[in-house]
Amino acid sequence: MSTTTLAPAELARALGSQLTPTTEQSRIIAHPLSPLLVVAGAGSGKTATMTQRVLHLVATGTVRPDQILGLTFTRKATGELAERVTAALARLAGSGLIEFDDDAPEPTIATYNSFAGSLVRDHGLLIGVDPDSTLITEARAWQIVTSLIEMRTSALPLESLTSAVTTTLVLDGALSDNLLSVEQAAEDLEDLTGLFTRLKEVPRCKTLVGKAPEVMSQWRGMLEVVEEYRAYKRRRSLLDFGEQIALACRIAEEIPGAAATVRAQYPAVLLDEFQDTSVAQTRLLAALFAGSGVTAVGDPNQAIYGWRGASASALDTFHTHFNPAGTAALATGGDPQEHTPVLPLSTAWRNDLAILKAANAVSTPLRAHNPEPGDCAVEHIPVQSLQPRPQDAGLASGQVLTAFTQDQFTEAQVVADFMAEQWNPDAELAVLCRTRGQFTAIAEALEEKGLPVSVIGLGGMLTVPEVADVRSLITAAADPERGDRLMRLLTGAGIGAADLLALHALAREQVRAPLGQDSETGEETPDAPLLSEALETILRWDEAGEGRDIAGLSEAGRRIALRLGAALRRVREGLTLPLPEIVGLAEHALDLDIELVARVGNPLGRRGLDAFRATAEQYAADMEAPTLAGFLEWLEAAQERENGMEAPEVEPEPGAVQILTIHAAKGLEWDAVAVTGMNEEVFPSYSSRAKPDLVLAESGWMTKRSIFPYPLRADAQTLPPFDLGGVEPAALTGTDLKEMWNQYRLALGRHVIAEERRLAYVAMTRARHSLLLTGAHLTGSAAKPRPASRFLAELRRHGLTKDYGPGWVDYDPDSPNPATDRVLTAPWPPTPADGPQAHIWRARRRAARAVDAARRRGAGRQRPGADATTGAAPGARAEATPSARSQGATVDSSSGHYDVKNAGDGVRTSGRTSSRTSSGAADGDPLVERWWQEAELLLAENDQNVSRVPQVRMPAHLAATSLDDLRQDRDSFALGLRRPLPPQPRAAGRLGTVFHEAIAQRLSARGALLTLAEAGIPDTLAPADRARIERWLTTAENLPLLAGLVLHGTEIDREFTIEDTTVRCRIDAVFRTGKDTWLIVDWKTGRTRAPVDQLSVYVHAWATSQGIDPSAVRAAYAYVEDGVVVELSQDNLLPLQVLAQALRAEAPEPTPPPRHDGA
Repeated sequence: MSTTTLAPAELARALGSQLTPTTEQSRIIAHPLSPLLVVAGAGSGKTATMTQRVLHLVATGTVRPDQILGLTFTRKATGELAERVTAALARLAGSGLIEFDDDAPEPTIATYNSFAGSLVRDHGLLIGVDPDSTLITEARAWQIVTSLIEMRTSALPLESLTSAVTTTLVLDGALSDNLLSVEQAAEDLEDLTGLFTRLKEVPRCKTLVGKAPEVMSQWRGMLEVVEEYRAYKRRRSLLDFGEQIALACRIAEEIPGAAATVRAQYPAVLLDEFQDTSVAQTRLLAALFAGSGVTAVGDPNQAIYGWRGASASALDTFHTHFNPAGTAALATGGDPQEHTPVLPLSTAWRNDLAILKAANAVSTPLRAHNPEPGDCAVEHIPVQSLQPRPQDAGLASGQVLTAFTQDQFTEAQVVADFMAEQWNPDAELAVLCRTRGQFTAIAEALEEKGLPVSVIGLGGMLTVPEVADVRSLITAAADPERGDRLMRLLTGAGIGAADLLALHALAREQVRAPLGQDSETGEETPDAPLLSEALETILRWDEAGEGRDIAGLSEAGRRIALRLGAALRRVREGLTLPLPEIVGLAEHALDLDIELVARVGNPLGRRGLDAFRATAEQYAADMEAPTLAGFLEWLEAAQERENGMEAPEVEPEPGAVQILTIHAAKGLEWDAVAVTGMNEEVFPSYSSRAKPDLVLAESGWMTKRSIFPYPLRADAQTLPPFDLGGVEPAALTGTDLKEMWNQYRLALGRHVIAEERRLAYVAMTRARHSLLLTGAHLTGSAAKPRPASRFLAELRRHGLTKDYGPGWVDYDPDSPNPATDRVLTAPWPPTPADGPQAHIWRARRRAARAVDAARRRGAGRQRPGADATTGAAPGARAEATPSARSQGATVDSSSGHYDVKNAGDGVRTSGRTSSRTSSGAADGDPLVERWWQEAELLLAENDQNVSRVPQVRMPAHLAATSLDDLRQDRDSFALGLRRPLPPQPRAAGRLGTVFHEAIAQRLSARGALLTLAEAGIPDTLAPADRARIERWLTTAENLPLLAGLVLHGTEIDREFTIEDTTVRCRIDAVFRTGKDTWLIVDWKTGRTRAPVDQLSVYVHAWATSQGIDPSAVRAAYAYVEDGVVVELSQDNLLPLQVLAQALRAEAPEPTPPPRHDGA
């Protein structure tokens, strides 16, 4: 392949870019195709620079596009990089710089795991691995290990099931990450157990060594379960992510032919976020690409995933692994810049000046590398401080604010005040916490401020009240003994303490166990009383028309019991349904669907329930045989684990304050960020007590099962050296051992602080313009104050922060931690009619009855399933009110006036005036007066709403299918926006989804249309459905329309703007038909013909994204049921003006009916 010379600035101008690459960027872009390490600081534009490097390699003729491999960690990052590279190559093709082959395949952009998976599929047989092995998620791994442990008959060193499962999965993953066999680990753990046991026998050192021998013995004992787990996976051809990487590494190191094939296929390799790779990943990639054109990009200051197997030394040892020739030349006196180049990317395009200064100050000790006795002697790569972007690039001063309060609840209020000041509908805001335990106080304070809140992650989702209610109902239906879940639902409905006692007494009667029997006789009650049985009994009596009196149960309590009993029965009857449908059933049983639609302006509940259902769907998809019990157990375990099951892939959400952990925030950015909990022991997080000078000594892996023992790690040489492993305990005195032990603990402490410092750097660099750092003297349940985080103190000491709100508050020893005795107060049960504020209660009820009567008048009829006396829903959360008729409330429907009367109280309102002469209002109580004013305003608003035509606002984002619906039936579209309902589930729809996934898998990512025999249909389908999809796929393969065409991509997302509305499209498949011409195919599995002009939206979206005229884009529906193809002609292509008119308030002008030309 011939090469040309092209400067990066020339390339940028040829592509029409307004930005000229910086000197740093130019050196990276134009670097020869040889091993290169790029140290890219936070927000330094690494993705844009790597995209330009790809273009430069292609434009100079160094490599073809299909000879480039790009690897990163998340699907989100993969999609962003692929999108940029694809669009940039399209611009390059149109620039005239090179002759571009339209049919040439594109670069391969993948995750590290998916790349390893392809290697195992292609070459697994060579090492005895089934190439069609199924990849399991962490949820399924949890289920498998749980079942294995529950079936064991021999004892394990850990009694808790959750602890045993967690330790097994951590141990299994660590073995894969460090390429250790079970036998090797058993031998090493046996040695460590013996060493610590002997050290404990050194005089006066028993307490010093502590529980280290027991911890090593527990690791060793759990290897039995790891071995069983691995055998289970082998028998069933299952793989997890860690094992997939380890097997791919074996292939690369043991099968020379496979490694040579991959190396020849990809002369140019880009490795993103290289600081987060594990030892196994590094060895895999080095075995494949050492000595070739590898460019690794990373930032050692952002290496924050050591707890999940990442090796922080990956960047330091890059040239050792990938550049053996350069390393050898360096050893003989060669120039490092020539033989082992490390190029910086240090201009920060994200952060304002004040934030950059704070981030640089926090990271200074990381860049300085001043080792102390006991630290590892590893040479670190140079890392530059972040540099501000030019003034003409929008650099602003920014702000870094701090507040340090008395307690965490005051801290949360300060954070809420800050977010309220920063909030606007377009602002992207986030609160970053070190642990999930900080979420609740922050979320409560933000909600009190009226700010929309989004809690990210499974743990946060489960704390949303609506999700907790649905989970409680499902749990109680599946397990009648879970009275704790029922108590949540009962108390939430407002039941009283006396009613609870009555229900408990009824439950005891059902099991015929007299009160006090077990305490008097000492014998265990055969059947414990169950609240669920009491609710079922009341419901059964009511249905049979048996008006039995239940001692102590009020009428209000009876209504609550009936509603909840009916909800329980409804869910219990549906427990055989698929998991996602059970979640939906529970939501409907509690009437949450209606409640959330009516709750305008607070989407948190709806969002939480949608996420919960999605979690159930994902769990069901991941499991071979998903069960409700397994799902509920998995939720319990996932909620307990601090790091959660899987890190969520997050997107900043304008207009909402997102709450998430710092680990989950990596790679993201917001306009304003608050970092909370900046206290010693919290952030930085450690378990030991630091000295007054903040010097920390940690025991780390020696006493914690959550940390894999350092001596067993493959990168042990880059960790604090365990010198005790090389001594003979019998030769040590107690003084010698204490000195060595304490020196090692100090080294572990410095290692922990370095990891936490990197996390602080990541947290601070997430903010674009405003950063708030907060802490409190009293955090968690601590009775004694904790000092401010050393990171926070350093910034204040250097004058890099300004006080916010209360600023830096001195500790008040007379104010105890409110968390230790905090009591959340609420009116429970509801205030009775004869209480001290009875007149307020009665006035509230009368107003509610009037509003209810007006609502039913406007609706014209009672909602199906409502309470016959109150109109309330069966699952309503508030206590039902007495019948409006029995209390004398009437509605004059002819006049529109409301008469609210109650015998004995003399209250009457007519029209929009009222003479308040009741005993409740006679005393002039201002609260009662306010209730009446609000009731009259509500009634007036109801009249207005009934008399006007409802209006809906066009959303800012619209799916292409929704635009079609809008054009076809504007009224139905508006109704759908105003009251969205889920689509009716249909079997054909589910088969269509399977077909779309299958056809996408059959189409090569590099452009070749694969035969259907190269992959199978999911085994879970019924034979008839399987045959039907096979027929569809065969039809799709043999369509004359696609003959000779090369696939460009499948399931492609595109957006384009029509006036003020962004239209989102997901295109099934795009094929190249020429140099700048394209064919869009939309698969249809049904027989109903769709108007062909609906394809116009896809045509405009693709043309806009490629910068071409719509006439260069063809589009067609492919009906795979009967093989008919309906192509959009130029005559039927709707111009953008017609689509824009559909989005306006007026109805569009009629268009001629489209022609349906079958091909």
